[in-house]
Amino acid sequence: MPAEMDLEGVRAFAVNTAKRFGYTLNGDEEFLRRILEGLLINFKRYGYFQCPCRDSWGNREKDRDILCPCAYCAPDVAEFGQCFCGLFLSDEFARSGKTPVSIPERRPDELFP
Repeated sequence: MPAEMDLEGVRAFAVNTAKRFGYTLNGDEEFLRRILEGLLINFKRYGYFQCPCRDSWGNREKDRDILCPCAYCAPDVAEFGQCFCGLFLSDEFARSGKTPVSIPERRPDELFP
Protein backbone atom coordinates (compact mmCIF):
# COMPACT_ATOMS: atom_id res chain seq x y z
CA MET A 1 0.00 0.00 0.00
CA PRO A 2 1.19 3.49 -0.71
CA ALA A 3 2.61 5.51 2.17
CA GLU A 4 0.37 8.39 1.11
CA MET A 5 -3.32 7.60 1.23
CA ASP A 6 -6.35 9.77 0.56
CA LEU A 7 -10.09 9.26 0.80
CA GLU A 8 -10.35 8.12 -2.83
CA GLY A 9 -7.69 5.49 -2.17
CA VAL A 10 -9.66 4.25 0.85
CA ARG A 11 -12.84 4.17 -1.23
CA ALA A 12 -11.04 2.13 -3.90
CA PHE A 13 -9.85 -0.28 -1.19
CA ALA A 14 -13.42 -0.65 0.13
CA VAL A 15 -14.90 -1.14 -3.35
CA ASN A 16 -12.29 -3.76 -4.25
CA THR A 17 -12.72 -5.53 -0.92
CA ALA A 18 -16.50 -5.64 -1.32
CA LYS A 19 -16.15 -7.02 -4.83
CA ARG A 20 -13.58 -9.64 -3.77
CA PHE A 21 -15.75 -10.96 -0.92
CA GLY A 22 -19.14 -10.56 -2.61
CA TYR A 23 -20.36 -7.76 -0.33
CA THR A 24 -22.18 -4.53 -1.08
CA LEU A 25 -20.96 -1.24 0.39
CA ASN A 26 -23.38 0.63 2.61
CA GLY A 27 -25.47 2.83 0.31
CA ASP A 28 -25.83 5.72 2.77
CA GLU A 29 -23.19 8.05 1.33
CA GLU A 30 -22.83 10.18 4.47
CA PHE A 31 -22.42 7.10 6.67
CA LEU A 32 -20.06 5.50 4.16
CA ARG A 33 -17.91 8.64 4.03
CA ARG A 34 -17.60 8.68 7.85
CA ILE A 35 -16.48 5.03 7.93
CA LEU A 36 -14.01 5.62 5.09
CA GLU A 37 -12.66 8.70 6.90
CA GLY A 38 -12.17 6.53 10.00
CA LEU A 39 -10.24 3.98 7.95
CA LEU A 40 -8.13 6.79 6.52
CA ILE A 41 -7.38 8.20 9.99
CA ASN A 42 -6.34 4.75 11.18
CA PHE A 43 -4.22 4.18 8.08
CA LYS A 44 -2.39 7.45 8.69
CA ARG A 45 -2.08 6.69 12.42
CA TYR A 46 -1.06 3.01 12.26
CA GLY A 47 -0.09 2.33 8.65
CA TYR A 48 -2.89 -0.18 8.10
CA PHE A 49 -6.66 -0.26 7.63
CA GLN A 50 -7.74 -0.99 11.17
CA CYS A 51 -11.48 -1.15 11.82
CA PRO A 52 -12.63 2.37 12.76
CA CYS A 53 -15.29 0.97 15.09
CA ARG A 54 -12.89 -0.75 17.46
CA ASP A 55 -10.06 0.27 19.78
CA SER A 56 -6.58 -0.51 18.54
CA TRP A 57 -3.44 -1.71 20.22
CA GLY A 58 -1.51 0.29 17.61
CA ASN A 59 0.37 -2.91 16.86
CA ARG A 60 -0.39 -4.69 13.59
CA GLU A 61 0.15 -8.17 15.04
CA LYS A 62 -2.17 -7.54 18.01
CA ASP A 63 -4.70 -5.84 15.72
CA ARG A 64 -4.55 -8.59 13.09
CA ASP A 65 -8.14 -9.69 13.79
CA ILE A 66 -9.51 -6.19 13.24
CA LEU A 67 -7.72 -5.32 10.00
CA CYS A 68 -10.39 -4.42 7.46
CA PRO A 69 -12.18 -6.57 6.53
CA CYS A 70 -11.91 -7.93 10.04
CA ALA A 71 -11.92 -11.59 11.02
CA TYR A 72 -15.51 -11.17 12.20
CA CYS A 73 -16.84 -9.66 8.98
CA ALA A 74 -17.83 -12.88 7.19
CA PRO A 75 -19.73 -14.41 10.12
CA ASP A 76 -21.41 -11.05 10.87
CA VAL A 77 -22.54 -10.62 7.26
CA ALA A 78 -23.73 -14.24 7.15
CA GLU A 79 -25.72 -13.92 10.38
CA PHE A 80 -26.83 -10.28 10.43
CA GLY A 81 -26.43 -9.15 6.81
CA GLN A 82 -23.86 -6.53 7.81
CA CYS A 83 -20.44 -6.24 9.38
CA PHE A 84 -19.95 -4.68 12.83
CA CYS A 85 -19.25 -1.23 11.32
CA GLY A 86 -22.04 -1.42 8.78
CA LEU A 87 -19.54 -0.84 5.97
CA PHE A 88 -20.09 -4.19 4.25
CA LEU A 89 -23.55 -5.62 3.63
CA SER A 90 -24.83 -8.82 2.09
CA ASP A 91 -26.53 -8.23 -1.26
CA GLU A 92 -29.81 -9.42 0.24
CA PHE A 93 -29.57 -6.96 3.15
CA ALA A 94 -28.65 -4.10 0.79
CA ARG A 95 -31.64 -4.88 -1.47
CA SER A 96 -33.98 -5.01 1.54
CA GLY A 97 -33.55 -1.29 2.18
CA LYS A 98 -32.96 -1.94 5.87
CA THR A 99 -30.63 0.32 7.78
CA PRO A 100 -27.68 -1.35 9.53
CA VAL A 101 -28.06 -1.44 13.29
CA SER A 102 -25.81 -2.24 16.21
CA ILE A 103 -24.95 -5.94 16.30
CA PRO A 104 -23.23 -8.03 18.98
CA GLU A 105 -19.44 -7.80 19.27
CA ARG A 106 -17.74 -11.08 18.36
CA ARG A 107 -14.25 -10.01 19.36
CA PRO A 108 -13.24 -11.87 22.52
CA ASP A 109 -12.69 -9.66 25.58
CA GLU A 110 -9.06 -10.76 25.91
CA LEU A 111 -8.27 -9.18 22.55
CA PHE A 112 -9.45 -5.70 23.61
CA PRO A 113 -6.76 -3.15 24.44
